[in-house]
Amino acid sequence: MSLSSVRGLVIDLDGCVYVGDKPIEGAGAALSKLREMGYKILFLTNNSTLTRRRYAEKLRGMGIVVDENEILTSGVIAARYINELKKGAFVFPVAESGFTDEADSLGLKMVGEDEWERAEFVVVGLDRRLTYGKLASAAHAINAGARFICTNLDNVYPSERGFEPGAGAIAAALEKATGIKPISVGKPSEETNRQVFAALALKPHEVAFIGDRIDTDIRSARLAGSLGILVKTGAARLFDIGKSSERPDHVIASLADLPRLLEKG
Repeated sequence: MSLSSVRGLVIDLDGCVYVGDKPIEGAGAALSKLREMGYKILFLTNNSTLTRRRYAEKLRGMGIVVDENEILTSGVIAARYINELKKGAFVFPVAESGFTDEADSLGLKMVGEDEWERAEFVVVGLDRRLTYGKLASAAHAINAGARFICTNLDNVYPSERGFEPGAGAIAAALEKATGIKPISVGKPSEETNRQVFAALALKPHEVAFIGDRIDTDIRSARLAGSLGILVKTGAARLFDIGKSSERPDHVIASLADLPRLLEKG
């Protein structure tokens, strides 16, 4: 696959565009340049804590022009996935508003800890207000037959303080408690890629995935049959690029270097 055939860019947020609330140096200017160059852009994040509206507000606060429809989160992906399986389903969320608000907008019904028996799905995302009671209720619901969905299996996510437990760490606790593996709909998954290509209306060889993780961003590219570009910011240092079985097609220091790479074709 050639860079010259790329028309669309799937760009990760955490660790790629920013870390916590701090933008990556040069990321905003690079994104403006990429738009001038005519590329379609879709921001794709496994972090399900914020809605698309709030992510758009966060990016605009960093001087990055973006429309909500250019953002796809694992929370949105999970909500759409469940809605296609069963409209109006009862869902027990171990997740924040980035999932629950998006799910509410589709007509899915959230249930609380004291009504876990009604849950048809348990959805695990990053939940920074996690309690033992919530974990216990989720385990009861899964053991009673609720389908176990995870927005992503990232074990950690980057923050300004360093790496912190991710949604995958919470899902691992429930898997250990119930003996049931979750269905992950975030990166990397066929469900994520299905929604990505529907949003971009492009073919796999016309798309490049850009991010800081080999196990999510680059693996998503491999699963899709697209180009994978690794940025060496964020979580990239967790991976030994030379020893990885899924090596990126290109490695750049940061998102700031992406326009220059694409100009080379």
